[in-house]
Amino acid sequence: MRRTMTTSFVLTLLITAVLAGPAFGRARHQSTPVMWHPQTMMTGGVGGGAGATLVRRPGGVSFSMRTLDLRAGHAYTIWFVVLNNPAACNATPCNAQDILLNPETDAQVTYAAGHVSGGNGQAGFAGSFRVGALDGWLPGGRLANPLTAEIQLVLNDHGPKLPAYMPGMIHT
Repeated sequence: MRRTMTTSFVLTLLITAVLAGPAFGRARHQSTPVMWHPQTMMTGGVGGGAGATLVRRPGGVSFSMRTLDLRAGHAYTIWFVVLNNPAACNATPCNAQDILLNPETDAQVTYAAGHVSGGNGQAGFAGSFRVGALDGWLPGGRLANPLTAEIQLVLNDHGPKLPAYMPGMIHT
């Protein structure tokens, strides 16, 4: 299982590097917190050794995240939240009202990755988004400013893996 996760992670990074082309040399690496989705009833950042990295380049953003202390056997998804104009937010970091109710922030919320945590509570997630339209919750959402946009990664616990609902549980 660990070997499969490592192989998937390495392949994702290689694909991201190839797609980025010449812009890859201008990439900015940034550590970023991962927040819990409010429906989990947990607040604040995902602790216990969770860490995420954003790679920003003119053509898009990629991310990778590893966690250590998730609930074993639960289905998790990561949502990618982009705010192209964080200066329009009323809070720092931007909050739910800024994302959902303030059109000046030019925000979008979209599915980024999903995984069932291992028996030891570990999981890895990775993904990338190119500049342009992003399907998601908000009409007309997009990634316009990958170098300056506020990017939030939100972890959502969908509960114990239910085989009858897979792979849908990790693709929402």
